[in-house]
Amino acid sequence: MYPQYANLDFYIIGESYGGHYVPAVAARVVEGNQNSSNLHINLKGVGVGNGWTDPYHQYASYAPFSLKYGLIDQDTANEMAKTYKKCAKYLDASDWDDAGYVCGQLLDTVLEEAGNINVYNWKLPCNPPPLCYDFTDITNYLNQASVQQQLGVNNIQWETCSDEVNGLFGVDREENFAVDIPVLLSSGVRVLIYSGMLDLICDYIGGEMWTSVMQWYGQSDFNAATMKDWTLSGSVVGHGKSYDNFTWLEIENAGHMVPHDQPEVALKMLQMFLNNQPIPPVSKQ
Repeated sequence: MYPQYANLDFYIIGESYGGHYVPAVAARVVEGNQNSSNLHINLKGVGVGNGWTDPYHQYASYAPFSLKYGLIDQDTANEMAKTYKKCAKYLDASDWDDAGYVCGQLLDTVLEEAGNINVYNWKLPCNPPPLCYDFTDITNYLNQASVQQQLGVNNIQWETCSDEVNGLFGVDREENFAVDIPVLLSSGVRVLIYSGMLDLICDYIGGEMWTSVMQWYGQSDFNAATMKDWTLSGSVVGHGKSYDNFTWLEIENAGHMVPHDQPEVALKMLQMFLNNQPIPPVSKQ
């Protein structure tokens, strides 16, 4: 089936919920490739931006991130630490419903104290709520008949966020999908995890935490690698480190949607990743 695609290189890249579906889909591709009777998909790399990947560690980061940037005070951080203990207990027990309720209180607590901030970029107000951005142009574009015809999805009303679809992620939101990434790394698939540093809802401190505890063959060497600045056009635009085929990258002056906030940086990052170029000065060890 589709033999015309057999010799093409494939990449899977996503943001936010991409932290779940990108590792899961990519690991399934690797598994399928092990069966010689299947069509081989030449998966070369995956990328996840500000992804919700490992809730156990990412929920733990809400208090230290918010305290670091003055969104909460120390007393609130102390109370959040108590809430997190309950959250972690439910996650350990795979009690996803109770975990969703208790763990969700952590972000709610930050927003109660910080006020009208944008959870996707804490330096901005949330305008217009609830998504904090005006996506009218995107919605209008994707609902044009000519566009839908090209996409093969005629007569479908596209919307920015679907409550029905979002509800189906209820259980997935609390599960750990970082466990799929070592499967990719062991198979030679390159993995880029990047995070806009102004994002609150999937903050970079949580990203640092889960990428450092993830168990894979290069874990100790990756953790020993030094974070280095990434400079473009004479300005520091990010910080990162790599070992073998795994890279962690933090992007300055960007929130949850790096391409939206830093389009030039995001494009350069994507081009270099697709061309298997180490992102300067992040180099393979």
